[in-house]
Amino acid sequence: WEKTLSYISETVEKGLVVQRQWLYLENIFQGDDIRKQLPDEAKRFATITDEFKTLSSKMFQAKTAVKATHIRAPPFLLNRFNRMDERLELIQRALEIYLETKRQLFPRFYFISNDDMLEILGNAKRPDLVQTHLKKLFDNLYKLELKRVGKTLNRWQGSGMYADDGEYVEFQQVLYIDGPSERWLKQVEDYMFTVMKELLKLTRRSLRKLIGNREKWIFLWPGQMVLTTAQIQWTTECTRSLIHCNMVDQKKPLRKLKKKQIKVLAKL
Repeated sequence: WEKTLSYISETVEKGLVVQRQWLYLENIFQGDDIRKQLPDEAKRFATITDEFKTLSSKMFQAKTAVKATHIRAPPFLLNRFNRMDERLELIQRALEIYLETKRQLFPRFYFISNDDMLEILGNAKRPDLVQTHLKKLFDNLYKLELKRVGKTLNRWQGSGMYADDGEYVEFQQVLYIDGPSERWLKQVEDYMFTVMKELLKLTRRSLRKLIGNREKWIFLWPGQMVLTTAQIQWTTECTRSLIHCNMVDQKKPLRKLKKKQIKVLAKL
């Protein structure tokens, strides 16, 4: 009895390990994209699924723990579970290698979990479903302005991006979302850098014109650009004042700047 109970315990524990791994991988291999990317692993997983279903059905029909684990002479069932566990580990390893190649193509994938990443890769043609993960990949990028295009409305295009507080920035040109997730997400990143770089130039130019009316200027441009431009302006003015102080050998230029900055802050 001691030997029997020990075998039952070991077999059930190994069966649960296999079940956990199988459930995790089942969710992943339901997606068409993953099956296309890892065809050999998908076939192996299908074979394991058939075997696992057959064994678990027989165990369920056996009614008692002793009969369920002694379908054939021990250690038949335990050996089968051990082999399945090893094969599932190999599939898991191949999946990890696949995900690593995707992360190298788009390094922002390192910020998210495997589950989130698999959901993104599996919904490459549905950017509306990828939206929920954008804020994990890009700081405060809440969602894209998306629109279905084409005769059959099967293509997507993005025209801009929203921050978490609702602030909107339009891209300089329309982004056509096509191909693998890592490719079009890299385009989103490029479009974001391009438009922000251009906006920073315009925001700085605008401040020079509205230097005496900052409260109006603040509402004309995105918050990130306003903050960056204000810091550049502050540093420039401080540097000028320090050079001026050095030239005239007195602190009057700095005191003058301090008054000016306090006045701006008071208005804001």
